[in-house]
Amino acid sequence: MTEVHSLRPLAAVLVAFVAMCVVVAGRRWPAVRDGTPIVAGALTFLLVCSMVPDAHGGQVHTTNLGTLVAGVDLEFQADPLGMLFALVASGLWVVTAIYSVGYARGTGLDHRTRYTAALCLSIGSGIGVAFASNLLVLVVFYELTTVGTYPLVAHKGSERARRVAYEYAIYVIIGGTLVVGGAVITYVFAGTIAFEPGGIDALATAATEYPEWTTVAALSLLAGFAVKGAVMPLHAWLPKAMVAPTTVSGVLHAVVVVKSGVFGIARTVLEVFGPETTAELGIALPLAVVAGATILLASVLALEQDDLKRRLAYSTVANLSYVVLGVALLVPAAVVGGLVHIAAHAVAKLALFFCVGALAVETDVKRVSDVAGVGHRMPLTMGVFALSACSLAGIPLLAGFASKWYLLLGGADVSAVVPALFVVSGALNVAYFWPIVYGAFFESPATADPKPLVTGPLGGSSDEPARAFAGWHPIGTETRPTILVSLAVLVVLVIALGVRPDVLAVFDLAAQTAENAFGVSHA
Repeated sequence: MTEVHSLRPLAAVLVAFVAMCVVVAGRRWPAVRDGTPIVAGALTFLLVCSMVPDAHGGQVHTTNLGTLVAGVDLEFQADPLGMLFALVASGLWVVTAIYSVGYARGTGLDHRTRYTAALCLSIGSGIGVAFASNLLVLVVFYELTTVGTYPLVAHKGSERARRVAYEYAIYVIIGGTLVVGGAVITYVFAGTIAFEPGGIDALATAATEYPEWTTVAALSLLAGFAVKGAVMPLHAWLPKAMVAPTTVSGVLHAVVVVKSGVFGIARTVLEVFGPETTAELGIALPLAVVAGATILLASVLALEQDDLKRRLAYSTVANLSYVVLGVALLVPAAVVGGLVHIAAHAVAKLALFFCVGALAVETDVKRVSDVAGVGHRMPLTMGVFALSACSLAGIPLLAGFASKWYLLLGGADVSAVVPALFVVSGALNVAYFWPIVYGAFFESPATADPKPLVTGPLGGSSDEPARAFAGWHPIGTETRPTILVSLAVLVVLVIALGVRPDVLAVFDLAAQTAENAFGVSHA
């Protein structure tokens, strides 16, 4: 790859921070407060898109601001892996900003300036994570995502919200400390912590001479990133964080926080230690086993949740580990599938959360046991929900199938256990999504069939009477226009990524990342 000195990576990072300042300064003018994130998101997305052709051509836009600490530069680079994450985060920021206007007004959300400013800080930090050229710069922005999302998790101000936010902070601070520790050990033995496709050369030598210390460094980095990546058993903070507003839940699950965790794992395996050193240290197999176990256990736990957001939360825990599994298998096709799943999961899960938010705004439906007949009241919203759920279940021609297909191809070359895992996990996906879709469209409160939805050893169903809904609602009037526009954009992306993933650059960036890491094409 060829470095091209450019200010565009830095500009893409700074736009969100400037937007945050504008939001605070313009707090007395709702149009400024609500419109600034939309404009800033669009500008960031255009900046990122402008670097895509050069990334495909092997040119990496780089901004070097000098020395951060001795031996480590404050540098940003738009390499293929970073571009993939930045493309997802910036693009979905635009959609989230539009949705947020209707959701906040529909729910009467308090402290809108703080809420909007924190969203800008969170997104800007995520772009910084994407474009960081070394572990230290990544850690700085990785921790800034915590600074931005903590007030969002605690936004409602209730005792429960504050308690959950405090627990979230403890989890991610411990994770960040582990990442710092791993980075320090890496620097001591390799003399650098700058990302290199295929891994740091000096670290490969160190792995031979000091295998114990390099293993400690790798495990520290992977465990630290696994906290935000919600890999079991480090996942407990994520379902609890559903106390936050739905827009925040979408940012946590689809746009920034958990994605920064699995992105950090991908950076560690592919561009710090590299596939060969990771395999030599014997880390790949345990990482794959943990990811596989997380996929199955989280899917089973999702079946028990009656709260819609908690069910989606456990679905996120499971789907994030598809990314981790793809990277851990250490074969090009699986890595491509895992990286494409970052985008596939992001668009589908954001759509699902936005649908749940729309239900809460318009009907106050928040539980699986209350969805009977809601598809008649909100057909477009539940139609988007159904397609997004099918995507995560791996139905062909939708985004989730494209990523899982490559995961399956790569995994089949490693072990027959991987295809079996995908069959079981796919069935579990259908099992926890189908009652919602079926109940919404094909049942009514009078005919709803009690299902084992709530937590408890024997299952059961809610004893509270289900609410009734009116007949079919006029198309396009079921909820606020900004919410419908956001849902429409997301469902188009779900379909486009499934039919032609190469058109949106995501597949090409993932393939180029794998080729750079392994030195061979994914094919």
